[in-house]
Amino acid sequence: MNYLLAFEGGFELFKGFSWQNELIYLFRIVIAGLLGLIIGIERSHRQKEAGMGTHFTVGLASALFTVISIKIGEIADGDGARIAAQVVTGIGFLGAGIIFFRRESLHGLTTAAIIWATSAIGMACGAGLYIVASCGTLLIVVIQIILHTPRFKRHGQRLLLVRFYHSNELQKTLQIYFGITQFHRYKITRADERLIVEAVIRPNQNYNAEKINNFIEGNDAMISIERLEDL
Repeated sequence: MNYLLAFEGGFELFKGFSWQNELIYLFRIVIAGLLGLIIGIERSHRQKEAGMGTHFTVGLASALFTVISIKIGEIADGDGARIAAQVVTGIGFLGAGIIFFRRESLHGLTTAAIIWATSAIGMACGAGLYIVASCGTLLIVVIQIILHTPRFKRHGQRLLLVRFYHSNELQKTLQIYFGITQFHRYKITRADERLIVEAVIRPNQNYNAEKINNFIEGNDAMISIERLEDL
């Protein structure tokens, strides 16, 4: 009997609920997903860790949780804001899974921050703040495009991971060619009775793939050069 009363009480909560309101909430969720998809297209274009599917889902789910929070606050006179607050915590775990540290270079930090921002955009849509959400999406996409233009890239410094057979002469050649004074990390291992050096350097300017390839071909002791990205 108690279970039946509880079940009937659940229906009482939804008295007065109109399909018009539900369609409005659905519209907010769809807009949030589409805005997230726009951001995801930019991330996918740059082949980042999280792409269209992830950003679409984050935006949609954030709006959905926000709508649920609003509705619970209306029909149950409860603290629905607690549900929306947990969205930030959940996105934090998702972002932490994207960020990783490898060979003195931080990877995925910008993508994780953009996922966090996508969640905020989804919550704004869920609250009916369409202009705020749209402007936030536009700012993220435009700024990312600007920062990846050659004008800004030229001023950015990248770390390079170089591998070569141990040679003091080659080491000096590396320092002169890339304009460096020291190696940020220096590791020596033995392979086939030869010493292999693995070092991280920061060039005084950005080198394109052609120049790096020419340097490798011109030095027989060079094994490889890898650019370490941080975005």
